[in-house]
Amino acid sequence: MKCISSNQNITPEALALAVACLWLVFISCLHFFLISGKAGKDRIRIGFLPITCHLLLPVAMERNSWFRERVEPVKFSSWPDMIESIKGGELDAAFILAPIALSLIDQDVPVSIVLLGHRNGTGLVVSKKEPIRDGKDLNGKTIAIPIRFSTQNLALKEFLSRSHVALKNVSLVELPPPDMPSALASQAIDAYIVGEPYAAQAEMAGAGIILRHIQEIWPDFISSLMIVGNNLLADRTRLIDRIIQVLYSQGNWIESNRAEAARIGASFFGLPSDLLLRVLTDTYVRVSYRDLIPRQQEMAEIGSLMRKYGLCDHVPACRIYVKWQQDT
Repeated sequence: MKCISSNQNITPEALALAVACLWLVFISCLHFFLISGKAGKDRIRIGFLPITCHLLLPVAMERNSWFRERVEPVKFSSWPDMIESIKGGELDAAFILAPIALSLIDQDVPVSIVLLGHRNGTGLVVSKKEPIRDGKDLNGKTIAIPIRFSTQNLALKEFLSRSHVALKNVSLVELPPPDMPSALASQAIDAYIVGEPYAAQAEMAGAGIILRHIQEIWPDFISSLMIVGNNLLADRTRLIDRIIQVLYSQGNWIESNRAEAARIGASFFGLPSDLLLRVLTDTYVRVSYRDLIPRQQEMAEIGSLMRKYGLCDHVPACRIYVKWQQDT
């Protein structure tokens, strides 16, 4: 067999062919590296709390490998901590309470609303030890809310007003949602309004009953929505659009696979599976994952209530990113 000796001349044509082959190998490897999602810059940090209006995130992580390789979920236990992380630039996106999102946008924090977490999915819970059977019975009671800048707070105040209970005659306290059921059981509070599954938790523990499901107070209620940094929307549009589309598509899947979605959510959130099953498979439909497109009119309604109840002195600005919907 004839071999090329070390002193044998290499023709320009052979050298060009070798360089071309090496370049092709390099480009192929780089392409594989990028599309496989291993590039660190493709990891989008999304903040969430362990509540059902953030269930789209764990379901997408479980069911979509492309999404899983590009997203890093960041768990929070309280809204104030998440707000600070958003303002500090530590998150690329977040599922957050609607009034907080509107307030951030109004303060010129560079974020936009892209998607709703779900609709309804909140309960007004009262202690079994108290004779509270109607709104008027909340007069003089201590009621917990998640945070002032929440639609739960706004809905509660609307309900009290319709029940002819003056706000000065109730004591409102802020509590993280996971702490509410135990506070009710210990009689530290008389009632609370909160997103699921923490309304169902008091029911299952025998400490409370649901006085009103939120859709009885505010039909098609919006609790949390998803915001994304404007720099990402501008600089990495295709990636962010697809991430939003994947999240949006999980809504229809959850509606058809509620028991399996409960299993996924319980594992991801670190919650009892029977608790999530109660929320998602109850004969009374507590929560809906349909119609998750944010609308200016609904945001304006929330903004008007924020002004009415002193969260701001004007209807806050709203910025909704809609481009991702074009290919949905």
